[in-house]
Amino acid sequence: MATVKSHGVKIDYEILNPEGKGIPVFFISGLGGVRNSWEKQLSSFVSRGPVILHDHRGTGKSDKPSGVYSVEKMAEDIISIMDELSIKKAHMVGTSTGGAIIQILCIKFGNRIQSGVIASSWPKSDPYFIRQFEVRKEILLNMGWKTHNRLSSFTLYSPEFFSNNYTEIEENEKNQLINMPPKEIMAERIDCIIKHDQLEELPKIKNPILVLVGREDFVTPVYYSEKIASLIPNSELKIFDKGGHFIYLTYPNEFNNTVLGFINRNEIF
Repeated sequence: MATVKSHGVKIDYEILNPEGKGIPVFFISGLGGVRNSWEKQLSSFVSRGPVILHDHRGTGKSDKPSGVYSVEKMAEDIISIMDELSIKKAHMVGTSTGGAIIQILCIKFGNRIQSGVIASSWPKSDPYFIRQFEVRKEILLNMGWKTHNRLSSFTLYSPEFFSNNYTEIEENEKNQLINMPPKEIMAERIDCIIKHDQLEELPKIKNPILVLVGREDFVTPVYYSEKIASLIPNSELKIFDKGGHFIYLTYPNEFNNTVLGFINRNEIF
């Protein structure tokens, strides 16, 4: 474990297989922000080279001050880690909010990005997106984390996966309660993702980009990913036939193989 200060905020991160020869891969989590969400990816990726994980500002072991949240600042946190580790370029893999962060990284720091995988994300918050996260914030602030997490599970997983894996999902909900940030801090994080809008900037991206989404994603529906892919020149789009918002958790083998294939095609030193 290590930390770096990014605009005055301590960001906690770790690097796995630091001596690996491949171009480093960053895994960037969604709104929850904690690094342990990528456990099903690590064994497939660590063998090929360095893997960097971190807790977003406001989550996990990173600092949780008030008034410091924007997707742009979260992108700059990644650059701060890269600078600390003297990493010139890296592959970026992000889901949901992590995908929004990658959009900004490619737009503002494109020369530092080897390739980007934008999974289950959105280009601009539209009325559907705004309404669902305004409601989630209201539930969080008025009813607390337990009710918020139980409700969120309905939207994060497909109905079939939810029913077939109900016991595991319930256990995950209980475990999440142990390390949740103050609800007021998460409310600020929700506010910042609602402001995300890179619709007019996406055509400026020159990096190799793979856009992924599950057909049963009700948080960031397929049309969001189709829009992202249509705006980024020469990007690739893959729609998983099944899978809700958490395609990297529900179908890890297909997700990992797809991402590894894309990264290997863009592993140019």
